[in-house]
Amino acid sequence: MGISAWCFQRRRPGELSPLAQSAVEAFMSKGGHLPADPEGFVRYAEVIVSLEDRRAVEVLRIGFYQYRARKNGTLDRRHFDEILQTVPEAAFGGLQPIAPAPGVIPAEHRFAKRRLEHLSQWTPTDEERRRLADLVNRRAGRELL
Repeated sequence: MGISAWCFQRRRPGELSPLAQSAVEAFMSKGGHLPADPEGFVRYAEVIVSLEDRRAVEVLRIGFYQYRARKNGTLDRRHFDEILQTVPEAAFGGLQPIAPAPGVIPAEHRFAKRRLEHLSQWTPTDEERRRLADLVNRRAGRELL
């Protein structure tokens, strides 16, 4: 039993194509290049699957991620740093060392979480979800989605 990550890039609305995990890793951390969509983002779906005997048997999670790219197709580090700066507040902002004033509801972490989602995730259309299901099922050789 194992786990694998399958990636599919959205280069234009409605268009998804397989993307090597190594290409995503190179883009994120090694100065690799990926083509951006017309809005200047590299958008991709990451599908985490459970494997048995090296065959996909179940989809564990699906994420839809976006990162701004520069004109040469490399990661826009300024935008990426903005995402990284939002993570701690989104994850731990609700843990306050002191109690808030009476009548105050601490919600900063909820706003930070929403900002993080807006910065780093995209929402696929129904057509894109169908296309992703077709690609995943084809790669798995069975219906998973």
